[in-house]
Amino acid sequence: MPDEFAELWFLVRRVTGQMDRSGDALFRSQLGISLPQFLVLSIVDAYPGEIHQQVVADRLGLTKGTVSRQIDLAAAAGLMKVAVSSTSRRKNVVTLTKAGTTLVRRGDKLLAKTQAATVPAFKPADLKTAVRVLRELTQALDEAP
Repeated sequence: MPDEFAELWFLVRRVTGQMDRSGDALFRSQLGISLPQFLVLSIVDAYPGEIHQQVVADRLGLTKGTVSRQIDLAAAAGLMKVAVSSTSRRKNVVTLTKAGTTLVRRGDKLLAKTQAATVPAFKPADLKTAVRVLRELTQALDEAP
């Protein structure tokens, strides 16, 4: 099992790097934004209502500083609004503008089209199994001391 776990670790890191590089190139060329910025916009889109910068950072596994920079860029581009939270003056709440929502929808379609053309066709059951195993592994690692 240790050898298989080490191979899993290696493969997950390699796939992540490949997906990050290709996604970043795709979003920069087609939407004019980076992959990290698209991911921040997508998380905000997925959680309507009051979402704080720290929640976005936690969902993406990024530092609050990294997310803050992406939020500043998105706000400057008119894709996102930042306001002080109604529950705490120390927290900022972020929401998408109409332009931000439109960009996320374009990005989702672009990603789906690109994935359909470049990713091998998996049997639905195999893909569900892979997602389930990675979700369980993520949860176990999150709970580990």
